[in-house]
Amino acid sequence: MILETILSSISVDGIVNFAPMGMHLPDTDPGRSPVKRIVFRLYPGSQTYENLKATGQGVINFTDDVLVFVETALYSGCPPFVPSQKVRPPSMAHARTIWEFTVTCFDPSTEPAFLEGKIEHREQKGGFEGFCRAQGAVLEAAIAATRWQWLPIGKIIESWPLWLEVVEKTGGNREQHAFNKVGNFLGEKGIQVPRIPWDGRKASL
Repeated sequence: MILETILSSISVDGIVNFAPMGMHLPDTDPGRSPVKRIVFRLYPGSQTYENLKATGQGVINFTDDVLVFVETALYSGCPPFVPSQKVRPPSMAHARTIWEFTVTCFDPSTEPAFLEGKIEHREQKGGFEGFCRAQGAVLEAAIAATRWQWLPIGKIIESWPLWLEVVEKTGGNREQHAFNKVGNFLGEKGIQVPRIPWDGRKASL
């Protein structure tokens, strides 16, 4: 199973970086056996790759705030953060759950590189408040945008109306704003997609 997370890392010079990252989990029952081992697949050239290779520590931040995914993936955003307990990289201040980890294996001989980590500390800061379909649509659009150089443009344009409809019908202010930011990013790359008419206020239902 792969969970979408925000991974925080730090360079040898102390510069903090946040980036969306799919985390691979072993097929175990978390209710009976808390996760102790995690796996990431990292492509060379990313700041996350360089930081984890150099410092061997990171924090997995779980959040349902899709705007954070968009801003960190496409705009190099750095959300508010707080010190961690066991590792040097900080955690997101508003993450619902955090897992601090140390790297136990980093194999750059494959592409993407294989990274295995051991959970050193976990902390739950808030409960899950329900799933919104718009959040999933924003994540799919954001993931496609990060791959705009490799994905056929037609595939993004073909999927866009469905994502837009879901976000417009089921999303709140934050989801709609995040979705439009994905559209703005694609527009800067020459891929024109429609936006949601949005003035910062969710229309009354």
